[in-house]
Amino acid sequence: MRRVAKAHPVREAFLACARSHVPLALALLISIAASIVLSLLPPLVLGRIVDSLVAGDAAVAALAGLYVACVFGQGIADAAQQAAISAFGQKATHALRSRMAAKLDRLPASYFHEHEAGAVAARIVNDVDAVEALFASGVVGMVVDTCQVAGIICAIFLESPGLAALVLIALPAVVLWTRMIQRATRSARRDARSAIAQESAQIPETLRTLRMVRMLGCQRFMERRYAVAIDKGFEAQSRSNLCDAVYSPLVIAISALVIGVMMSMAGLGGPWADLFGITVGGAVTAMNYVGNVFNPISDIGMELQSIQDAGAAVTRISELLEEPEEVHATVTPADHKAAAVVLDHVSFGYQKEAPVLQDFSLRVETGERVTLVGRTGAGKSTVLSLIMGLYQPDEGSVTVLGQAAGTIAPELRRKSYGYVEQGFRRIPGTIEDEVSLGDMAETRDAAIAALKKVGLWDSVQRLPEGIETLCTSQTFSEGQFQLLGIARAIALDPPLLLLDEVTAHLDATTEARIMAALDAAAEGRTVISVSHRWADAGRGGRLIEIGASS
Repeated sequence: MRRVAKAHPVREAFLACARSHVPLALALLISIAASIVLSLLPPLVLGRIVDSLVAGDAAVAALAGLYVACVFGQGIADAAQQAAISAFGQKATHALRSRMAAKLDRLPASYFHEHEAGAVAARIVNDVDAVEALFASGVVGMVVDTCQVAGIICAIFLESPGLAALVLIALPAVVLWTRMIQRATRSARRDARSAIAQESAQIPETLRTLRMVRMLGCQRFMERRYAVAIDKGFEAQSRSNLCDAVYSPLVIAISALVIGVMMSMAGLGGPWADLFGITVGGAVTAMNYVGNVFNPISDIGMELQSIQDAGAAVTRISELLEEPEEVHATVTPADHKAAAVVLDHVSFGYQKEAPVLQDFSLRVETGERVTLVGRTGAGKSTVLSLIMGLYQPDEGSVTVLGQAAGTIAPELRRKSYGYVEQGFRRIPGTIEDEVSLGDMAETRDAAIAALKKVGLWDSVQRLPEGIETLCTSQTFSEGQFQLLGIARAIALDPPLLLLDEVTAHLDATTEARIMAALDAAAEGRTVISVSHRWADAGRGGRLIEIGASS
């Protein structure tokens, strides 16, 4: 059976951009070709000008005009090339970032459990920037410079075969030197990218735990952790800078040596003069070409380093785009008449070697209230995650409203179950946006009804713009934000309500208000909660202990 080669996701993103912007891609190719051709003309015309001056030819003025035109043409072609590269690179990276953002929506929750938020953000921001640099100053630049080198060698051969032979002898030395620098910088570039990813991951981690850090006086500890990543990045970047600093001087020295040898051999006369001898104008042309041929070689070395720099970024982006996606086996509406939740001999662990649940079974009938209790880490919140389909069990099955958990279509989930967690997660937007989450299936009337049911509507009406007031961290108290979270969960009237320690961080007065709101929200629904207080107040119905020895 023939194996089909798998397309590289980053390459596919750029090819898709080229197919979508054909005129821009053609403009890029034309500007590159014009830049290469026009870069060869000025030294050639300049040599002819010098020869005309020596011979007293009257055509000097016309040649001077042609030289100026060639220089201006080369400048315009270079500018057009850079503009086309920049425009195409921006569109390609925009498409790549859009593709990565869409990919995040399709990844299972386990991916975000295993990868820090800062590291994921670094892939979308820093790594895509590196890919853009790879395209702008790496691959495209290397193609242009390689074509220029080939063209210049051909032009030098027409002027002086001996000089062309010297250049061809010197080129392997330059290439070897370039290869040595490339190898020396490879680990430095890789270490630098890794250090940047560590730094990016630690910043949101520090912000997320800032209150705890201040309360426990752990500033020095966090500073040391961040300093380690900074030092690693500085050391790696220093090694890379050292390679950059020593590379170009040797290339320039080889260029000067080639010119010196050519002049010396031409001055020996005899057969050497036939091989190396050229006119005065030819000497000017040759010196310009020799200088120009080594400049692209030097640039190719830098471009190879840029490619090396982006190599790790391309790998990380490809890994993200190739991650297995969440699979939805069905798009049919959930069956609200079936048993609300069934967990049948479920075993699950976030890591295979450390199971959280082992052979756990639970059946919750429609309209029933169940409270999960047990020690910390026993798996109470994990059960809720399995019910919502955020994770798939390692063994056994989880059925919600007659369907396998996780197979309910995304557009139907909020109509099937609502979820309230310990703290409210605010999004940018108005009060209405906080309740609706931008769901077009939810009307304003539904949002208002949910706010009334949890007892928050009167507070909303007192805001400057009512339900259209922009929601900030100062808009509500912690308890009111929790009421807003309950309103969000029941806005689309789901038959199943999941509660995860909703009152864990509230004072007694606020807790009483939240409990009353939960009573109203739970009316007519199946409720599965993780809350000792809910159970202690007699609202939890059946108690299920998780993690108890059998």
